[in-house]
Amino acid sequence: MAEQKGLGWVRLDHLAIAAEDPKAASQFWGTLFGLELDHWTVSNEGGFRVSQFHFPKRQVGLEIIGPFDESSFVQKFIDDRGPGMHHITVEVEDADAACEFVREEMGIEPLSEPYTDFEWNQFFIHPRDTGGVLVQIYSWLPGRRPADWPD
Repeated sequence: MAEQKGLGWVRLDHLAIAAEDPKAASQFWGTLFGLELDHWTVSNEGGFRVSQFHFPKRQVGLEIIGPFDESSFVQKFIDDRGPGMHHITVEVEDADAACEFVREEMGIEPLSEPYTDFEWNQFFIHPRDTGGVLVQIYSWLPGRRPADWPD
């Protein structure tokens, strides 16, 4: 196997925008880009809701994240920085190898070691290390990547 260079980039997965009113922001962005809403997700534990859009052929996704609880990280973000770009998410071949690359080759300490959720192995790079934008980097867990997504 050839040595991985860089992150092991697969694709830009999605851009996330924080909005005080996610319904209005979703209407705006969907209309602007001619996209239909894919679905809403609600995180009761995190105190936020997310609308998700996908561009044709799943070139990239767009998330609008908004708080419904004052303790939400989204509310804190909006209070500190105002609404706007929150994070970008990149799919890589191997999140563990990408984390090692970020640490060893770039000299950046990720916010945490890669950790798993239901579908992904993921980690984050702090905005102070990227020029102001949170970066989420993930790889799919075996058997979790949707079969209809482009390679």
